[in-house]
Amino acid sequence: MTGQERHLLKGYVHDAIQILEQSQALYAKGQTYFYRVAAAQLRLLFCDTVRRHGRMIPLALAVRLWPGLELPGLPRNQAESDRLGVEEWLAQPLPESGVTVKQFIRCICDQDGGAHVDIRKHGHLPEGFPSAEWIFTLSGIVVAELGSRLAEEDR
Repeated sequence: MTGQERHLLKGYVHDAIQILEQSQALYAKGQTYFYRVAAAQLRLLFCDTVRRHGRMIPLALAVRLWPGLELPGLPRNQAESDRLGVEEWLAQPLPESGVTVKQFIRCICDQDGGAHVDIRKHGHLPEGFPSAEWIFTLSGIVVAELGSRLAEEDR
């Protein structure tokens, strides 16, 4: 990756962090539907792919910028000191959901209005699952981790 490409990707990550923070603030004021906006940013940062010549190519911004990135495990799944690589972090099960973090983010984006709307019943999430709460739990982890990475690099 060239310096110019890295600079461009860092700009997108910075914007995604700002959008996550603003979405969290609006959610805290009662505008719960902003979890869909936050989910789309999580997808850009960690789950984005494209199919080229029959192969899935990862485009996730955080993974492209920091290939060895580790994140803290979810409080209900890991001891607080456990750090997981991105693929392992995305493979964690969300408690009481039957889905992984990655499946959850994709479900919100691909079915629940983050990027697409599928009016059929959501096949993955149980009725009444606190989607907004979990999106912002994940967002909080991501903002803290990526925000500190960006700050370290900008020193």
